[in-house]
Amino acid sequence: MKPHNWAPLFLSLLLVGCNDNQSHLSSDVLITNVNLIDGTGVDLQSGVDVRITQDRISEIGADLTIFDRTTVIDAKDKYMIPGLIDTHVHLDAPVVFQLTDSEKAQIIEHTPKAFLYNGVTSVLNVSSEEDWIFSQRDMERKNILLSPRIFAMGRSFTPNGGWGSRHGGSLADKDEALAKALDYIERDTDGFKVIIEDGLGASGTMIRMSDEMMMAISKIAKEHDIPIYSHAINLDEFHSAVKISSKAIVHGLEDRVPEEDTIWEDMVENNIAFVPTQSLWESFLRHDEAAEDLNDPVLRASVPHFLLDYMQDSVYRAEESSRFLAVAQMPVYNWAKEKIPIFMDNIRDAYEAGVTLSIGTDAGGPVGYNFQGFNTPWEVKLLLQAGLTPMEAIVAATRNGAIVIGVEDQLGTIEVGKLADIILLSANPLINIENLRKIETIIFKGIAYPRGEFAYRKP
Repeated sequence: MKPHNWAPLFLSLLLVGCNDNQSHLSSDVLITNVNLIDGTGVDLQSGVDVRITQDRISEIGADLTIFDRTTVIDAKDKYMIPGLIDTHVHLDAPVVFQLTDSEKAQIIEHTPKAFLYNGVTSVLNVSSEEDWIFSQRDMERKNILLSPRIFAMGRSFTPNGGWGSRHGGSLADKDEALAKALDYIERDTDGFKVIIEDGLGASGTMIRMSDEMMMAISKIAKEHDIPIYSHAINLDEFHSAVKISSKAIVHGLEDRVPEEDTIWEDMVENNIAFVPTQSLWESFLRHDEAAEDLNDPVLRASVPHFLLDYMQDSVYRAEESSRFLAVAQMPVYNWAKEKIPIFMDNIRDAYEAGVTLSIGTDAGGPVGYNFQGFNTPWEVKLLLQAGLTPMEAIVAATRNGAIVIGVEDQLGTIEVGKLADIILLSANPLINIENLRKIETIIFKGIAYPRGEFAYRKP
């Protein structure tokens, strides 16, 4: 059987977010002759065929059978990787402060497509208003909302006056924390986010969570098998995150680790992953980016143009900086400049010690350059700068993300039986990690989309 060309393929496979469409699709899709990077860390495999039946990978091999109703994608000279997984996002958080409600709504509405456009097929939303985020998750799972797979939890656990209290939902005592935990368990939460931090750096500008509240949350989490994702920045906070049996620590470590300290060994022993969010710290220093950097075509396809136009205005950027400094209550840009090399060294040291690394951007927080979706491949690139190989960084962005969420039996690698979330690239990311941005096709929930389907379009 002669393979279909691309245009008819997309017409036959395009999904617009409704289950009813799926009855018109071929239930058997065969991708042939592809260069496979399967996310497990094994070497690239050339000339591979991958069969997708419904929404799962059903067969991987060479010269697989083409049945009567098979739709064939000839992927010769293409590179296949699993869909990227971003394990620290906020889907309801626009990038800057100075937006109208209407502008915020436009950004939030486009954000799921921004992730898909950049090859991100699953996200761990670690803190958002609970009614909204659980509704978004439910709509995604019912295919009403075309969005990356959403794994979600409600607002962070943070004490009154704590670092996360500026977002609302702060807690007076352990009893309020337990009541919130039970509410989230009733909503089938995918985790608890616990903010241990008392302010960036050693500033101590916020209230740190008490041991009593931390241990109460840890106890109920264990009783109900709920993973804890700890927001921590300094070494003492990292040790507290270990103490409460975190599933992952979802920010970088700003302190040098003394030779006698055992934090990395403790994390390995307790199976605690590390999500360094390095692109977040780097984005702090891009508040004065030149206009040409904001005209990158992939960025402009990812983000509503009015936002990028605002950010090209020096007066607008100066006001953003002023507001961010007021929120941080410290000289945050100087802090970031000083700490970024330490964050990077700690990524390398953690990895060399055997800590599981995953990709997370904290995308959306208003620090200027923290773009939803667009920053995820940047986070992968930063792992290379910290000392990982391209293959190791891709594993961190795929398999390890699934491990952090707890869905490694379903997602994160291209293996028989796994859900078919797959990216086809036009160039080899093992040669140049920037080739992660050279996406041609996103195969999501078993359906093939041309990348342009998710690009931003002015209303």
